[in-house]
Amino acid sequence: MLCPKCKRENQPTSYFCTFCGAPLPAPEVEGPQEQLALREEMRRLHELVIAMNDRLAALEIMQGVVVPPPSKPTPATPSKAAVPIPAAEAPPRKGKPTRVEKREWEQIFGGTWLARIGILALVIGVAFFLKFAFDNNWIGPTGQIILGIIAGLGMLGLGYGYYWRKRYPILTQVFSGGGVAVLYLSIFAASAIYNMIHFYVAIALLLLVSIASAVLALRYNSMALAIIGILGAFVAPFTLGMGEAWQLLAYVIVVDLGVLFLSTFRNWRWLTLLALVCSLVVFGIWYGEFGRTVSLTTAEVGITLIFLIFVGATTLFHIIRRRVPKAFDYALMVLNASAYLGISLGLMWDYYRAWMGGFVLLLALFYGALSYVALKRSAENARLSLFSLGIALGCLTLAIPIQFGDSAWTTIAWAVEATVLIWLSLTFRMPRLRLYSYVVFAIVAVRLLFFDTSVNISTFQPVLNERFPAFAVSIAAMYVSYYLMMRGGKSSSRGGVATTALLVAANFFSLWILSFEVWDSFESALQTSALPAREGLRNAQTFSLTAVWAIYAVIGLVIGIVKRWRRVRIGAMILLAVPIVKVFVYDVFKLEMGYRIAAFVGLGVLLLVSGYLYQRYSKVIKGFFIEK
Repeated sequence: MLCPKCKRENQPTSYFCTFCGAPLPAPEVEGPQEQLALREEMRRLHELVIAMNDRLAALEIMQGVVVPPPSKPTPATPSKAAVPIPAAEAPPRKGKPTRVEKREWEQIFGGTWLARIGILALVIGVAFFLKFAFDNNWIGPTGQIILGIIAGLGMLGLGYGYYWRKRYPILTQVFSGGGVAVLYLSIFAASAIYNMIHFYVAIALLLLVSIASAVLALRYNSMALAIIGILGAFVAPFTLGMGEAWQLLAYVIVVDLGVLFLSTFRNWRWLTLLALVCSLVVFGIWYGEFGRTVSLTTAEVGITLIFLIFVGATTLFHIIRRRVPKAFDYALMVLNASAYLGISLGLMWDYYRAWMGGFVLLLALFYGALSYVALKRSAENARLSLFSLGIALGCLTLAIPIQFGDSAWTTIAWAVEATVLIWLSLTFRMPRLRLYSYVVFAIVAVRLLFFDTSVNISTFQPVLNERFPAFAVSIAAMYVSYYLMMRGGKSSSRGGVATTALLVAANFFSLWILSFEVWDSFESALQTSALPAREGLRNAQTFSLTAVWAIYAVIGLVIGIVKRWRRVRIGAMILLAVPIVKVFVYDVFKLEMGYRIAAFVGLGVLLLVSGYLYQRYSKVIKGFFIEK
């Protein structure tokens, strides 16, 4: 490029003269090829900026940096010496679309979508025509296949021609997609319907068509071309006939391999979603048609291969190119995992019920390994790694009830899992992992209250029952988690709401299980005792409940005083108020004289001991109501 000032030659891509520094005129864009080159360069720069932002966000997440929201720019105060800047043109007013906008929408629909829908309708129509011609002996199988291949290659050639690509780029992409769909249809018919070529030859040809389709879509940078080819590929078996069971299943897997190849270079989410949904629908139709004649192993291997292909299609692009996934990508990952888990459980439940928990556990380990690989690849994959780990933990949580059913072992396993998650979150400094452990602890609390509390009174034995181990392990898990979080320092929100909730829950369930163990012991004795002795047992049952609450509260009070734990002291005093009120309001009227005397004397002794401790350690608990 010639400099207008010093008249020296510069590089065509330069904006300033390398000799005198004068600004160079912008290069003129002459034709469609130059426009396409500029668009491709803008797209590349746009992706580069996105990648840089994603890497910066990932590094901030790994370091735990909290980025404040961007502040609104403060308008600058104009100075007297400031040079007036000409006002920019006012943006167009909102309201009715202008004539230009109407023309753009008309051009998009008329010139783009009508062509895409038209080529898809043409492919389906040709398929039905060929089938109709064969059924009426108009054209033999060989003629159909030859015509189909010639038509497919002709459409590809028409789309690849330079003249058409230059003048009608959208139309050439549509023709290329239609040609790919016709080739899929012809090869599938030659192998699965007419048995004209061997199965392995057909697989090789289908792989070539898949690769060619992906290469063309990448060359044109056109998701529409890829979608047309995929739709045509999945429509083919239902227009000509499904053939044999193993042929249709292998055909779907080969088509999906093309999607996997394409997805490693372009993150076309709608293409991946369409291919995944079509694959699942075709598998469902295939199983409904051939489920009684094929083995369970064939069905499970088929759905597993489809699952693995789409695991790659939803993650490889981000892992290889170090891109941060978006919400759509996460939704595709969840859809693929959920569909595979649901279909696999439905297939194997009746035959391998005892092993289903182990199967879900293997799925959890698979996603855990995927999480490790993503994080090992680069720090930009931190979000992908965390999301994969979340799917793994979800599978692990589901594996427990699937394997153990509605038993106390389910609660025990969940409590242990929640504690391990707390430890992992503190060890590897992953605060988000701790949020999942809180959810698991909430599930444990629900199970303890509504599923594990009830027992069979007729066969009940104190401590030696299924309920007690569930409560004991869960309470121990809560105490251990509380201890780990208190030792974790600032990274674990020491002294926060979560740690307080764990301590309160541990004490609540401790008192809950002790109360029910004592109460149910008397209930079991009442069922086998004689009628005259039942009144005494009722009084002892009521008295024992008061004693349990009072003793537990005083023990907590003593611990809070000795250890100087203000929260424990306050909680113990609140709990101690419950048996005091119960003795003065309920027990004084309901208990027999002997139990009434024991209740008041025992409560009085406990309160005196508590008062003595407060007097004895007055310096320790000084400022009880004002200390922080």
